[in-house]
Amino acid sequence: MPKSVRLLISFAGLVALALGGCGKSSAPEKVDDDPALTRALAAPIMIDPELFSRNNGGDAIAGGGPPVMEMPPFEQGAAAITMAKAEAEKLVGGQIVTAPAATEGYDPVLRNAVTASQRARSIKGPGTDCGSKADYAMAWSLRLPDTFAIYPRGHLLEAAGSDRDGCRLRVVRFVTPVEPVDVINFYYTRARRPTVRHLEKEAAHVLSGSSGTGAFAVQARKREDGMTEVDVVVNGV
Repeated sequence: MPKSVRLLISFAGLVALALGGCGKSSAPEKVDDDPALTRALAAPIMIDPELFSRNNGGDAIAGGGPPVMEMPPFEQGAAAITMAKAEAEKLVGGQIVTAPAATEGYDPVLRNAVTASQRARSIKGPGTDCGSKADYAMAWSLRLPDTFAIYPRGHLLEAAGSDRDGCRLRVVRFVTPVEPVDVINFYYTRARRPTVRHLEKEAAHVLSGSSGTGAFAVQARKREDGMTEVDVVVNGV
């Protein structure tokens, strides 16, 4: 037998012995099955048909950019409106009071404001130039006075505020399926101040007033998609 063949046979034998030894020395002891793990492995796999047919082969080399998160659609329709109004009535003790008839006109500062800082300039209040000190964060919506909390089932779009240099500013924008006048009546019922003023022009309503050194304004106007967009600006109330 050629020497090379004898060496190959010897090498194969050594490998077999080594594997056999490893199998004997490393065989794990039987352990009890984990019921939770067993159920998880036996459960059927859920498959999204839309994702199943999607080819993600190019994802690793896709172009960069900020992540995109799709927002859920706003609640609209008769059912959403009914539930929102019912919760609003519950918050005020069962009866919404109608605000005084609106006077034609509007505050051009609030009407034309684009940013929360600009909307803040539509009212006065404690502190100086509070609008320029506004910090943007959704958490400010949780610091609104109870009187001016977001209308029930409203969808928050933007929030800003400041507690610096004597300011107690809160600026919030949200949307709701109810009509602008429903929003105005709700906040009028909660505010109930003799200094409240109600303005209306071009389907936009503004409720504004003061309390001591503080001030507030609520603007509600209809959007093209049928939702009502609301701005709540409060400083020192």
